Amino acid sequence: MTTDSLWKEILEYGRWAPSPHNIQSWRFRIEDAAIVTLLYDPDRLLPDTDPSGRFCMVGFGILLELLSIAASPHGLKVVASYDCGDTRLDPGKVGPQPLARLRLVKRTGTEVEPLDRQLILDRRTSRLPYDDRPVDASVLAELATVAASFGHKLEFSSDPEEVAWVVALNAKTMFFDMSEPLARNEVGSWIRYSRAEAKRKADGLAAYAMNFPGWLMSIFVKHNWLFRIPGIYQFTQAVYVRSMRGTRTVAWISGPFAVHEDWENTGRMMARLWLTMTRHGVYLHPFGSVITNGKAHELMADHFANPDREHDLWMLVRLGHSDLPPKAWRLTLDQLLVD
Repeated sequence: MTTDSLWKEILEYGRWAPSPHNIQSWRFRIEDAAIVTLLYDPDRLLPDTDPSGRFCMVGFGILLELLSIAASPHGLKVVASYDCGDTRLDPGKVGPQPLARLRLVKRTGTEVEPLDRQLILDRRTSRLPYDDRPVDASVLAELATVAASFGHKLEFSSDPEEVAWVVALNAKTMFFDMSEPLARNEVGSWIRYSRAEAKRKADGLAAYAMNFPGWLMSIFVKHNWLFRIPGIYQFTQAVYVRSMRGTRTVAWISGPFAVHEDWENTGRMMARLWLTMTRHGVYLHPFGSVITNGKAHELMADHFANPDREHDLWMLVRLGHSDLPPKAWRLTLDQLLVD
């Protein structure tokens, strides 16, 4: 292999890592055969809806774990060291900013990777209707074990009333977010209303991947006042709830989520949860806005209140089986590489 061909092979898998709103805020500079500098793009952060950068950092944690899994067939893993300075993601900076050094390190004989890196390419988010089957209890137990290995707790339910409540809360949250100008403008800037726009920009929330008509999303963002008219509000919410029909299992996750190290650890866990689901043919639809929207988060916290839970909830999802969902576009590796 050439000096950078191994890294390019590994990074080609990494570019398919999921990120909030598909912002893909990472950039890479290949230093030599063993080291890559991981950078972030300040223009691809979410200062209004994720001011602390915690969910963007979760995305970086997912990326790092996927890179390590991608390196495993070579008997290697990727180790990150934060010796580049400030670990805070600062949207006020100009140009790509160094975040960490990534090193290829040999795995020991006991470090066998159980997840095939092909799962990285197979993994998808499904916002399609599900097929009315609850997720198998053995799969849920395996997912809970994965979460526990990272110090998190995954709880779940296939009770119809609980599922209906969660789906309805996510639908309400869409209206909560769109009624707040800061959230509406920031999220709206990442929506790709047509297939042509999604392909051209190769990032963001593609309407076709979100299973929602682009024209309706455009009106919802740009003329949101219309949806506060009685009748139109109820109709649109019903359309959105119907897009999630067939959901029979929901889950919520709690765990340490206060500082940079927590966020990276959470991302690494999410990477393994997602790939484990993929291996079992289970899709995930994260309800991230329920977490970032203050009103929705309070409703969720009250509903799932548990005095025995050690940490606050930081994620709510629906899980299930669906047709093969469309794949969102990604920036090419050449676009992600920095000289």
